[in-house]
Amino acid sequence: MKFGVFDYIEGGEAPLQKTYEERLVLIKALEAAGFYGYHLSEHHATPLSMTPSPSIFLAAAARETKRIRLGTLLYLLPLYHPLRLLEELCMLDHLSGGRLDIGVGRGISPHEFEAFGSDFEKSSELFAHVFEVLYQGFTRDRIDYECEHFTFKDTPVVLKPLQRPHPPFWYGLRGEHGPMFAAQRGMNGVTLGPDERIEGIMRAFRANWTSQASKREQYGSPVKTPMIGAMRAIITSR
Repeated sequence: MKFGVFDYIEGGEAPLQKTYEERLVLIKALEAAGFYGYHLSEHHATPLSMTPSPSIFLAAAARETKRIRLGTLLYLLPLYHPLRLLEELCMLDHLSGGRLDIGVGRGISPHEFEAFGSDFEKSSELFAHVFEVLYQGFTRDRIDYECEHFTFKDTPVVLKPLQRPHPPFWYGLRGEHGPMFAAQRGMNGVTLGPDERIEGIMRAFRANWTSQASKREQYGSPVKTPMIGAMRAIITSR
């Protein structure tokens, strides 16, 4: 068993610069205490998250640490241009010395999509397109992909990540779709809820991991023994 931290950096009365600095001190303390990883949320147009660009904060954390893995739970893929995100992820993997974990998802908050003028009803479709472009970019030297949202024709991939073929992906194991999607693409999984619910989701994910082995081979995932994260809230007061 490994222990990690999933963090919302919320807004509050303290100056934001001080909040960031205190979190960096916390991450260094987590590393010193032997924690496996630190994963950061992404939210927009809400004080729930003051790290709407998690890559920037993780780049700062990468320069303050040496061992602890750093990642997201999760990048809201429908709100990104895939080539720009691909290049940022490759940079971040090198800046962290190959310690990047990439949590991905489609998002669940319509108001965040409204803030960007994006149609929440198309978020599942957009997620699938962005993910496939990312996968091509990680595993090929050129991207060829066309859909109603993006067109890439023999686009060169100049940057590659330090971890090859790419950093490990993480995905939320919700419903029937989550365990299947994560198992088919060789992703680590994460979930939350009562113990009984988590136990059932873990069983489903492990069963899919076995049954979807041939599909997973097509993606060449670096994850051979998947991790399953179970979230538990810790509330502190000053």
